[in-house]
Order: sequence, then C-alpha cells, then structure tokens
Amino acid sequence: MRKINYLIWLGKLTAILPTTVRLLLARLLAALLMRLPNRRRDRAAANISRCLPAIDQQRQQQILQEHLLHRTRSLLESAMLWHKPAAELLKLVTTIEGEQVLQTAQARGRGVIVAVPHFGQWELVGLYLSAVLNNTAMLYKPLADPQADARLRYYRERTGGNAVPASATGIKYLLKILQSGGYVGILPDQRPKSGQGRIAQFFGHPAQTMTLLTRIVRKTNCSVVFAGCERLTNGHSFKLKFMPAPFGIDADDDAVALSALNEGVEQCAHWNLAQYQWSYNRFGG
Repeated sequence: MRKINYLIWLGKLTAILPTTVRLLLARLLAALLMRLPNRRRDRAAANISRCLPAIDQQRQQQILQEHLLHRTRSLLESAMLWHKPAAELLKLVTTIEGEQVLQTAQARGRGVIVAVPHFGQWELVGLYLSAVLNNTAMLYKPLADPQADARLRYYRERTGGNAVPASATGIKYLLKILQSGGYVGILPDQRPKSGQGRIAQFFGHPAQTMTLLTRIVRKTNCSVVFAGCERLTNGHSFKLKFMPAPFGIDADDDAVALSALNEGVEQCAHWNLAQYQWSYNRFGG
C-alpha cells in the first residue's frame, strides 16, 4: 500500500510541473539512459538497426536518442494524463487527421476496433476517444498487484470508457461492445503470452504477433482503424491521427491477417520514427 501511495503522490507532483520543467527532467532521464548501461537503450538500438537497415548509422543513432527522449516524456506525461481534469486533456489534442477514416468505419454500424500501437502518447488516445465517443472499452493487461491494478483502471476509466482486462470474461465483454456498435481499443503490437500468438513478418523479420484482434474481427465482422497521438514540436500538444487498416486484416488465413496487422503498425511507426516504442520486445525470446 505504501508503494501505491508513493506512486500516486509522485504522479500528482509530476502532473503539476510546468511543461518546461517536465521537458528538462525528461531530457535528463533520456541522457542518463543514453549513457548508462541499460536494457531499454540496448533493445531499442538493436530494433532500430534491425527494422531500419536502409537508414545510415548516424541517422539510426539520432532516432535512438530522440526515441529515448520521447519515452521519458511519455512516462512523465502519463502522470499528467491521469491526474489532470478531463476537460484539460481534451485541449491537448489540437489537431485531428484522418477523421473521415473513423467516420467511414462508424457508418458500417458493426462496431469499430481502434488499433493503437505503442506510438507517441498512446494513453491519450483511449482517454480522448472515451471522452468524445459513447460505448467504449480499452483492453489492457492487468497488473499483478490488485490495488495497483484497481488504481490503473480508475485512471483509464475516468473519461467514460471501460478498462477491460485481457481475460476470457473481458473478451466476452468486448464482443458485446462491438456487437452493439461500440468502440474497442487494442494495442496491436502487444507481445502475446506463450501459445496466444503466431509468428508474422514485422519490418521484414519474424515477430511474435497477437491473434486476438484478427479473431475478434472474424467473429464480429467489425471495422478496424489504426490510431495514434503524435507529440507535436511545441512540446505540449498532440495530433490524433487515424488510418484505415491494411487490406487483409479480416482474412480467414492467419498469415494474411497477421501480416496486415503488422503492416498497420509499421505504417504508424513511419508517421514519426522516433516516437515508436522501439524498446518493446517483439523479436526476442
């Protein structure tokens, strides 16, 4: 309980920091990550080299440095997102691109999966959409600590959506949401548990890929759009972007559907290479 209270206190303190102070702190943390031995930096460097071989080493190093800064900024922003009033959160999204993509998916009337890769400030996507849309749910991986998990759900549900655990009961609830024409948010590049995914090509390399999203699409015939919140250069606002899912994501053939899923994640990463979470483990054992 002490640990939870400490994290809550730290989050509230971070949330009230001015943007300039939060950026300075993020730069300091990113510089430490770049200089001190750590798995996050090493994994990100390896993934950037593996996935972007056509880019020269100097540019790869630049992407790595920018990536670490975006990651530290995202961590500090999470506290702001979880503690600031919802009305203030909505103001952070100053630009929406591809809104017609979502509108087209809505018009089918079969529910919409919003696939949100680990890009930019992905936490803001769920909070924002839950505030402006009705009947929304976001799939998440429960924390081992029940008290910490309850707190996390509280933060993620406070703009009106439901945070649904990745369990059999949770999946049934998501199906009901979609069948009633609602919206379900899923992190499509989440590494699946053993036995719950398949290997598919990601940036030209075999990667563990979830099958849950494509199985839900087949079961409900729902629409799929990809979305992400890109951090803008002014440092305190975001662009919410929507993109149609690549062709084949609803295919009965797993190889075709999962390739389309990973292609959608790749396209999101290319929106801004430094803002994709390259430190996430998609390739390792």
